[in-house]
Amino acid sequence: MTALVLPDDEWRALAACSTADEASFFKATPDVAKQACQRCPVRGECLYDAVQADPPIGVWGGLTRNERRRLPELPPTRTAAVTSLQLLAAVADTRPPTPAPAKPGAERAKARPPAVKRARRAAADGKSSVPKSRAKAKARRKKTAAAAAPAQAAAAVDAAVTSVQVQVQVPAARLPFGTRYTPEQRAVYERLIVEQLRAGATYSQIIERIGVTAPTIVRVRRKYGQPRSTNKPVNPNTRSVAEALAVTTEPYGDGHTRWTGPLARRSLLLHAEGRRFNARRLLFEQHHGRPPVGPVRSNCGEQQCITGAHLTDSTLRSPTPQRRRARRPKPAPERTTPAMTTQPSIAAATAEALPVDQLLEWGDAHSDPEVQDQAARARVALVGLRRRHAADAELTAITSEAEQLEQRLAELRARQAALAPAKKATKKAAVQRDYEPATVRAWAKDNGVDCPATGRVPKAVVEAWRTAAQSTGAGTS
Repeated sequence: MTALVLPDDEWRALAACSTADEASFFKATPDVAKQACQRCPVRGECLYDAVQADPPIGVWGGLTRNERRRLPELPPTRTAAVTSLQLLAAVADTRPPTPAPAKPGAERAKARPPAVKRARRAAADGKSSVPKSRAKAKARRKKTAAAAAPAQAAAAVDAAVTSVQVQVQVPAARLPFGTRYTPEQRAVYERLIVEQLRAGATYSQIIERIGVTAPTIVRVRRKYGQPRSTNKPVNPNTRSVAEALAVTTEPYGDGHTRWTGPLARRSLLLHAEGRRFNARRLLFEQHHGRPPVGPVRSNCGEQQCITGAHLTDSTLRSPTPQRRRARRPKPAPERTTPAMTTQPSIAAATAEALPVDQLLEWGDAHSDPEVQDQAARARVALVGLRRRHAADAELTAITSEAEQLEQRLAELRARQAALAPAKKATKKAAVQRDYEPATVRAWAKDNGVDCPATGRVPKAVVEAWRTAAQSTGAGTS
């Protein structure tokens, strides 16, 4: 059974503080405000709004700002969060009030009694100045207080459980696993677990309602001698797809849907009809009427949204149309009469003359998912076609301008050649040799001088031949 959670615009009229003094909720000593909040019927709603807004001062829902900041992480939904806050506030009421710090002044400046001074002085000297009778009386008081402590704690727990049942009217609310509880809170949860076991709830139901682990339930059951539950949990594989989606999805925002079921990495696991489905791909196929191609993603700006109309696959996201991989039966050709073939109807003529933009808008608003897919692909293809047309037009303009520039450059070069003066052609004078290469090579061969048989005769060989010729002429004369 779940408590009724009022919306934001209704719970304020039922708040206990509407008829109380508002100044008491913003004073340094919040005892009066907390007493008013304990009997408030909409305490959970007030505390939830305070946790969300985080006002800097004031008592909201019976908790101060520091106490609100120490609350554990709340469930994602408002109903579960309000129920959890009602339970936490009821448990917080069982804690003893924190004593106010002593004010500095005359009370702190008072001297300690002489008996205390003597006791401390004797303790420093290693002697005990306390009489044995007084020590025995002190030990008896401690023993009596220790014996009465369990009864007082049990009474506090019973009062907490009663307040929880009156205000929340549910076994408990889900809290994060691993939270450290006080002894009073642990006693409350044990009592709630025992009540659920007596009511015949299964372990999975107790885990879902209270937020404890299975070993904790087993420990509490054995501690209080409770028998095992004979009710078997519902097998999720026996549910239909619609029932499984109703349990594992939650609508939020403006037409969005959030997944609340199990996860496997990034896949949304849906157990139904004895099979395991990927919820995101299943919802896409239900809305578009065909299996998705490639990964399925949301295009509404909400990554966690799984509404079928907000999901797209690779075909819808691709800038160029692709062939569908899913095989579909070919529709049977419609038989048309000669009159229909030769004389088209007025509606057909109007559809052919419809502009492209209006035709795409008509396809987007159509109720048939097949027509919506065709309109989406046509819109994507039209965008790609317009980009290609603009690129081709720009390329044509660049090519034409380049040809005009090349033609103008040729004309300028021709004019430059016509205006430039003609250069006179100069021929190199023939080299005058005073020797015959064959004569020099023969002399070099006879005298053992190294000289190549072909090509140009080295200058050193020629100079040696001239020197030898001059010396021979001088000796002959």
